[in-house]
Amino acid sequence: MKVGVGSVAQAGLQNAFGTTVTPDVLLNMTSESIVAEVEKGDEANLIAKKTRDQADVLAFNVNGGLSGILRPEMADWLFQAALGKKSDNVYTLADPNTDLPVSTLVISRGGVVKTYPDMTIRSLTISAPAQDYVRFDIDFIGVKELKAGDTGAKTVQSIAFTLPSYKCVAAELFYGAAETDPAELTDKFCVEDCTLTIDNGLEEAPATYCSGLYKGRPVPGLRSVTTDFNIPYADNVEAFKQSYLMDEDGPTVALLLKFSNGNPDENIEIYIPNLAVMSADSNIDGQGIIDSAVSGEALSIGDAEPITVTVNHEE
Repeated sequence: MKVGVGSVAQAGLQNAFGTTVTPDVLLNMTSESIVAEVEKGDEANLIAKKTRDQADVLAFNVNGGLSGILRPEMADWLFQAALGKKSDNVYTLADPNTDLPVSTLVISRGGVVKTYPDMTIRSLTISAPAQDYVRFDIDFIGVKELKAGDTGAKTVQSIAFTLPSYKCVAAELFYGAAETDPAELTDKFCVEDCTLTIDNGLEEAPATYCSGLYKGRPVPGLRSVTTDFNIPYADNVEAFKQSYLMDEDGPTVALLLKFSNGNPDENIEIYIPNLAVMSADSNIDGQGIIDSAVSGEALSIGDAEPITVTVNHEE
């Protein structure tokens, strides 16, 4: 019997759909659920006997997710693959009618290595709880599974982490008037945890005569960026609620989440210039501290990017 200890996940951005590359990024995996599914059907004819008499292969699909702890060495791949657009160390959402990057994913499960080409990120969730590590959850859409010996199959590379993982021991969540420059945001919440979800709204390619048994490349549709955070209820939370949720004019708020790996020069800044606050609940649950749960959705207003992720590395 094989165990999860010693398993490996690695990824690499492909130059084109329908190819594979040797992975150059090690993923700090804690669990995965990548599944290769085979669809088998039958004619439903009337000559079947006690059971159906056939199960023909009609399609192959690859779906599933991968979870782990975020490290600096994998951050650039993660945000480029999830958002789609890169300029130096800054990542934003790809434009409409633009393909998202595809990656080759290699997973060793107890020494059994499988290769998954053309993997597209359906959604990415970043979780940043106080006094804990920054965690990620990726949901993929893929095409096929390759085993050792198949054309395009890859082996596990010798890659190691050299930098500490991102943590939320000194994370910060700033807010202010809509589209305020990130460097000028000064008000902040001491949140208990913050979660950010990027959903690419992927439209799966339909089956055609050209696709055969395998799916084509999915395309992003209407995308969504949502955030949720919990915070002890206080006067500033009530003021935030009145200004950005209850105000009849519906103003948006700028939000900036920052965290590092303990080295101030190894940090990530996630900036949302126009966040529509969708709820801000503060209810009593016993005699202890009252918690507030805030949720919001990033909007595309004017020329401002709905979300900008900056990955800073020590020079």
